[in-house]
Amino acid sequence: MKNKKYTYSILKYQHSALLGESLNIGVLIYFPFIDKFIFKYSKNLSRVKAIYDIVSEKTIKHYLIQIDNCIEKLNRNELLDFDIEKFEYFDLFIDKFILPRDGSVLQFSKSKQSLLNNDNIDFTISYLINKFLLEKERQNSVASITKEPLLTRKFYGYLSNLDFEKININSDKFYKNYKVVNETGNEFNFDYAWQNGTLNLVKPLSFDLKEPKSIAEKAYKNFGLFTDLKNEAETNNLKYDLLIGKPESKELFREFDHALNLLNTLDKVDIILEDDIEKYSKKAIKALTFEL
Repeated sequence: MKNKKYTYSILKYQHSALLGESLNIGVLIYFPFIDKFIFKYSKNLSRVKAIYDIVSEKTIKHYLIQIDNCIEKLNRNELLDFDIEKFEYFDLFIDKFILPRDGSVLQFSKSKQSLLNNDNIDFTISYLINKFLLEKERQNSVASITKEPLLTRKFYGYLSNLDFEKININSDKFYKNYKVVNETGNEFNFDYAWQNGTLNLVKPLSFDLKEPKSIAEKAYKNFGLFTDLKNEAETNNLKYDLLIGKPESKELFREFDHALNLLNTLDKVDIILEDDIEKYSKKAIKALTFEL
């Protein structure tokens, strides 16, 4: 195999383009050195329905079947009249032959290119499935994936009746999908942000995992992240408000307390436990509606 590069794109269920709410449910991979497409997707769509109440499972399955059929035809060379080996055109290829970017609930992400792992195609496919999909070969993180959107939905639910156009008429006080860029150019997305002297960036962080080790790893990862973003907070008068999901198992409480103690040592970071989200939301409402 002279060329060991491959291209992949993530199929997302896009619940709200406005809020940027989406879940990964599939991955499309193209191996040019064997001229073959691979499409894998989550078989259990109940996890999507568990997060979003109004989901047409029938519609999603219809799209998935169409994509599957299209991939079969592509692998039989029945549709090709497009140079897919040129990486910069791969997104156009998806749009033309596989799934048009037409505002439907399923959309492919911008494609990426990588090198084959260990000269093994099956290993690479398994790696991408484990990294991106809801199928839980990764059982330790599934509860966190499903719970985190619920934390931000709970927060925004209390604010949803506000007149944001009126609130932002003189100056921006409330944001959706606020991005912070660190000094190396990496972007970090926060679901919401609201102004109260500081700009408070809201991000969910669930520790409802399966093992103590997973809680520790997630705590250390986020400790490093917000340590890295400290300079951005100081420069731009930001504060990071973390909506924390608790573990259900009592066996995990000790590691959870340790995780909270670690995160509480961070400057520019506030911890809001899920039981306190209503109180926190009322504080935001009071600040946003002051002098209206």
